[in-house]
Amino acid sequence: MPPRATTIVDPRFAGELRHLREALGMSLRQLAAAVNHGKSLIHQLEAGQTKPTVEVAARLDDALQANGALAALVIDAPDGGDRLAYLTGRPRSVDRAAADALAGLLGGYRRLEDAVGSGPIIGPVRAHLGTMIDLLREAPHALQPWIIDVAGQWAQFAGWLSIARGEERIATAWNARALQWATEAGNTDLIATVLSFQGHQAELRNDLPSMIELSRASRRDEAVNAALRAYCAGQEARGLAMAGAASADVLARLSEASDLSAQSTEEPLSPWGYWYTPSFFAVQQGSVWRYLGAADSRANDRALALLTTGVAGVSEEASGAEWHGRNLVHLAVAQAQGGDAATARETLAAADAIALATASRELARQVAEAVHHLRLSAMP
Repeated sequence: MPPRATTIVDPRFAGELRHLREALGMSLRQLAAAVNHGKSLIHQLEAGQTKPTVEVAARLDDALQANGALAALVIDAPDGGDRLAYLTGRPRSVDRAAADALAGLLGGYRRLEDAVGSGPIIGPVRAHLGTMIDLLREAPHALQPWIIDVAGQWAQFAGWLSIARGEERIATAWNARALQWATEAGNTDLIATVLSFQGHQAELRNDLPSMIELSRASRRDEAVNAALRAYCAGQEARGLAMAGAASADVLARLSEASDLSAQSTEEPLSPWGYWYTPSFFAVQQGSVWRYLGAADSRANDRALALLTTGVAGVSEEASGAEWHGRNLVHLAVAQAQGGDAATARETLAAADAIALATASRELARQVAEAVHHLRLSAMP
């Protein structure tokens, strides 16, 4: 029997719903008709007199063209989630069920980010982190190790969202906090994840030596999940390729990444590692071959094959995610290097559309940089 779920609604939902409706000049009756519900329900939602379901929030999002802003404020948490609002003002009342609910709630936000991007959810996630910090101060001693572990996972996710938003200093702060909590909790998978994301940050600021060393450090512990170590090896390979290292060194890391990804099929994934799929690893390896392909047509052909396969394997739900947009940029570069400028423009236009829909400054920067680097004229 599946676990029961409780709907958690951010207190800002009612005001945000009314603001969005009035901004579009819609009446209560018009909005009710658009979502196939009664006028009284919309009135009760705006007054905070009733809670929306996840489905109703999604319908309201569509009707109000909110790009996920309302859906991000409504999450289904596992049994025990009804304790969360209560705990906001009473952190000493936390129990294991509530801590489990906080972990489940985080899982819901991770999935939601795949669909709507980082923008709509970064505010709620930071608000929940405030709750986690209160719990760390006040929770019973026996629960402290578990609370620290869950808090580290929330901080890691906040760091990831901040990277996507182009908020370098905030991302650095949350990643540092996540690393501290993960170390205190002894969560080796989370430690490796944070180190790898710090390596990703280094890549974005073009600090390739740090990118390579952090990627290397993140997979040093062989007790870490094989899929995560495969990701870290692939990231190191990309750093080496970007830095112009010897092809033999790059290919050695690629081979290691392939072996680890094959091994990972026999291991359970971490709660935040659900995206380590064959399509994901195809894209990551393709991104490495894309750099090698700048001076080697056969390497670029390999990049095109891997990137095309990986991009095609993305689920419809995640096709508008910021990370998918970054993958499209890699594909566009390989297409341009292969002489297909027209297709490269179309691919970059798709990436740019994702940047606009998710308000991702970092993705928009990467698209603009690719256009400039490839000397492509105006996109379609």
